[in-house]
Amino acid sequence: MQQYLYGALALVLFGTACASAQVQSPVRKKGNIHKEEIDTLIDVLIDTTKAAGLPALGGDSVEATGKALAAMARCHRRYYWPGDVPAINASMQFLIQNRKQDGSFGDAEATRWTIAAMTELPLDGAPFQEEIAQARTFLMQQKSDSVSFDQRVQQVLDQVRADVFPQHLGKDASGKVKEWAAAPAGIVYGDAADALLQLVACQVANKALDKAQDPAKAAPATWSAAQAKAFAFLQSKQKNGVFSVTMGDKSFPDPAFTGFGLMAMQAKPKALRTADEQAVIDEGLRWLLANQNEDGTFGQQVVNYTTCVVVGALHKGGDPAAGPALAKAQKAILGFQNLEASGYQKGDRDYGSIGYGNSQRGDLSNLHFSLESLRATGLPQNHEAFQKALVFLQRTQNLKSVNDWKGKVPDPDREGVVLDATSGDDGGASYYPGNSAAGYIVNPDGTSTPRSYGSMTYALLKSYTLAGVSGDDPRVTAAVKWIQDNWTLAVNPGADPALGEKVQFQGLFYYYMVLAQALDLAKVTTVKVTTKDEKGEPKVVEVDWRKALRAHLEGMQQADGTWLNGKNDRWMEGMPLLCTCYAMVALEHCR
Repeated sequence: MQQYLYGALALVLFGTACASAQVQSPVRKKGNIHKEEIDTLIDVLIDTTKAAGLPALGGDSVEATGKALAAMARCHRRYYWPGDVPAINASMQFLIQNRKQDGSFGDAEATRWTIAAMTELPLDGAPFQEEIAQARTFLMQQKSDSVSFDQRVQQVLDQVRADVFPQHLGKDASGKVKEWAAAPAGIVYGDAADALLQLVACQVANKALDKAQDPAKAAPATWSAAQAKAFAFLQSKQKNGVFSVTMGDKSFPDPAFTGFGLMAMQAKPKALRTADEQAVIDEGLRWLLANQNEDGTFGQQVVNYTTCVVVGALHKGGDPAAGPALAKAQKAILGFQNLEASGYQKGDRDYGSIGYGNSQRGDLSNLHFSLESLRATGLPQNHEAFQKALVFLQRTQNLKSVNDWKGKVPDPDREGVVLDATSGDDGGASYYPGNSAAGYIVNPDGTSTPRSYGSMTYALLKSYTLAGVSGDDPRVTAAVKWIQDNWTLAVNPGADPALGEKVQFQGLFYYYMVLAQALDLAKVTTVKVTTKDEKGEPKVVEVDWRKALRAHLEGMQQADGTWLNGKNDRWMEGMPLLCTCYAMVALEHCR
């Protein structure tokens, strides 16, 4: 029940610590916030339904009743069944009486919230096990964007910033409670149930923050001399918050580089930024918002990639005014997914993927950026976009138990050569099904297996985590094992030695960035690496990847504060600006 604490918690705690460092900044209240409003609303529900002779706390609505009961079970009074207030007993009976022959309690929403009530309220074990099991079977067959209670709590945590806390996020619901308390006859039970859910979600989120750590004692995020030098370089490359690209003798402002530059600059803790530095960031974010395309995308080339990068910058900015733009961007990214609506079937290689935009084929690099952006814009983890993305993710993984794809693909390095591609079984990942920038393994039967390599295996781990796949899932454990077996910061591992040394360094700084994002998101604190002791015997060493990566990157930094891939400039890593952005994003995860 506490899974919503993870992921956003580090940002939440840091943001709160920043607030404490600023004069007149809002202060987060502790404990059971919104107690009065929750108690008042429950009293109004009990009184109005009783006076009107209605069967349950949600009036005659199964969905509203389920929501109200689920919220009451999680609020500060911890209502329970059976034996608590008569209204709860009557409401639970109402739910039971509305069970359908197919195991549902109406539509998907009503069924989901009835399950929540039946799970949360009972004191004595789980008396509704059979009903819950059949209702869940019904739900699996439905298409629903419903958000669970725990997801609502996570949404509250995702919105917490240095000056926005759970007490503020229940403001609208509190206003409605005052209206209904003054005029009970005007209550709308569906709206009241939603308001109660929001107030209780804010209360639970606030208690979760209390339990995790006292924000007043939260340590500031790490900010090193190396990061300060890199920040100064980035500051020197922008104009009014905008970063430009030079091609030939012309320079022009670019939304992708502006997005990456602002992401990197926002790695500096807000409490440590000067007023001028903050003004630069704010101006750049406003420029991005002003240059959003009508369809919700950003940029003119590789629009999905550009849109995802801009979403990352705007999301870090945390300005509520960016909400409508982020919602439009979310819709655009969803439109790029290769699904039935665009003519794809589940058996197609690219089904569930996202590419650079429009009708382009999908790849794992674009997909991990896209899934991250969809979560950042508030798309719930149970949305079908994530479930359908899993089809493609599995086809990029060299794991025979889940990879069902094989077929003909053009050799990316030899014109006119066609490969008969099939999955390997080492747990790592390639660029897209049948394609690898690290080369191929030729099997005894003449088929070719795309080699797993570092950056894509971390992209796979990151994507699985964003899609809600648990850490003990065989797909995740196989990817983590590949990472452990191939751990290195010297190169982007996995390349075919026959391709030469240079190939090992392609996408090196991109590799560092995705490595840090994936391990942090998946809550991996150390990587177990097998080495040899002084006698040559195998020995397992636990590597603190954050400490190792920070030291490695600081050792690679150039005198002017930049990073540069001097051994392979493929994928634009001959540009100090891009490599420096990659390194700064990676270092932000090395807390």
